[in-house]
Amino acid sequence: MAHIDYIFKGGDIVTMDANNPVVEAVSVRDGRIEQAGPMAAIQSSMGPETWVFELEGRCMVPGFYDSHTHFVQTGLGKLGVDFAQTTSHEQMLEQIREKTRTLQPKELLLGAGLDELKLREKRYPSLEELDKVTPDRPAWLNRVDSHSCMVNSVLLALLDMDAISGGVDRDSGGQVTGVLRQDANFKAKKVATDMIPAEKRKEALKITADAAARRGVTTINAMEGGELFNDKDAEALLKYQDRVSIDLVLFWQTTRVETVLEHGLKRLGGCIALDGSFGSRTAALLEPYFDDPSTRGVLYFTDEKLENLVASAHKEGLQITFHAIGDRAIEQVITVYEKVQKHHPREGARHRIEHFELPTPDHIERAARLGLICSVQPAFEYFWGGSGMYGIRLGEERARRTNPFRAILDAGVMLLGGSDSDVTPIDPLIGIQGAVAHSNPEHRVTAQEALEMFTINGAYGVFQEDIKGSISPGKWADLVVLSENPLKVSKETIKDIQIHTTIKQGRTIYSSKD
Repeated sequence: MAHIDYIFKGGDIVTMDANNPVVEAVSVRDGRIEQAGPMAAIQSSMGPETWVFELEGRCMVPGFYDSHTHFVQTGLGKLGVDFAQTTSHEQMLEQIREKTRTLQPKELLLGAGLDELKLREKRYPSLEELDKVTPDRPAWLNRVDSHSCMVNSVLLALLDMDAISGGVDRDSGGQVTGVLRQDANFKAKKVATDMIPAEKRKEALKITADAAARRGVTTINAMEGGELFNDKDAEALLKYQDRVSIDLVLFWQTTRVETVLEHGLKRLGGCIALDGSFGSRTAALLEPYFDDPSTRGVLYFTDEKLENLVASAHKEGLQITFHAIGDRAIEQVITVYEKVQKHHPREGARHRIEHFELPTPDHIERAARLGLICSVQPAFEYFWGGSGMYGIRLGEERARRTNPFRAILDAGVMLLGGSDSDVTPIDPLIGIQGAVAHSNPEHRVTAQEALEMFTINGAYGVFQEDIKGSISPGKWADLVVLSENPLKVSKETIKDIQIHTTIKQGRTIYSSKD
């Protein structure tokens, strides 16, 4: 009999296998879990070449899933100007000046992570200020949520303003400010990202994969392409995905069902946006925004158009998912799913809704009846919950209702955990803490339930629960070693747990010792 390659022992091994939740040791052979159980039972399979990994009191869990990232954009953002820690116009403009010194003449200036609420001025800089530091090149500064942006005059001149249906901000004198939302944001992003060469997208893939491995992530749902992003991102991922260290599951964000079928893919959607975001005041609400009662956000699809798309993809046997944040958008997508399922019954479709941030109790009940999966981002509560951005945009009452994870789970709806990177960092431990320490105690889940969202539930969300998501015999040895057990530390310190080692199919792809 062939001997095992590795044994892991000497710490908390949390398997996420309901039938065998905590074990003493795990063995691996040919990249798969051979046994998970008592060390005495495993030891007999050891050979002279078996390597024993001493956990030394650390914790091992299955490799994490991130069930919602914009993989290519995350890496591209790291190649541009990162505004995640920027706190003023002065700092922002200086970052841009420094970056332009490294660019070729006329090359696009790309910025990412812009959040005007984090700036001292609480607003975007003026178009004139941006033009001064980018006088001879296009500049595209993506807001942190991707649902609005700021561009300079060079890029504005490349847009067909007559073809834009809405979303161009103007000052009190009617002058364009450079801030674009809605359709204008989509058009500007397309023009800007078309300028990015293929080699940069290839480089971006490696940057994001390496960052994911450093945070214990071994499988990512990559939401690529479509109007909110660029189909070149999806094409790059298909071309180069075998060259990265982690597994990628592509969700092509296209309304062309034939595109998905032509590439042999099994799913359609992701951030096919039915509405926008709270931060950009474009998420579709039933009641007006608290800090701007003139708007209830935007629905980007008519009911008829959405129903035709869902019916077409559903009848082809595809798994489908849409971006729906506000209660008005959630109402629209659930109603359409109900109609299509009624007229074209199909078992086990596992259709999803991405974000699902402001559902009503009725929405949760209907989602459960349909067997929908909700792919959520608990880190949003960590960064924006309570009196943060949610409170500013929605007001105190609605901010208490955001991301009701407890009620969703209690209704029997499957929850998946993701980051929406590059909106928030790829870091499941922040997400787990966000779910366990939710700003509203009524919506909190247990650490076990939160860990499931980023492991076995993530596998279920893409039909992979038979091969990944738990430390069970026969599954791939996708594993992560943590400095502490997230089920045992205080909820406020989960994010501080360190990643010691990340293992993909039995091979170390990240070690803190390196």
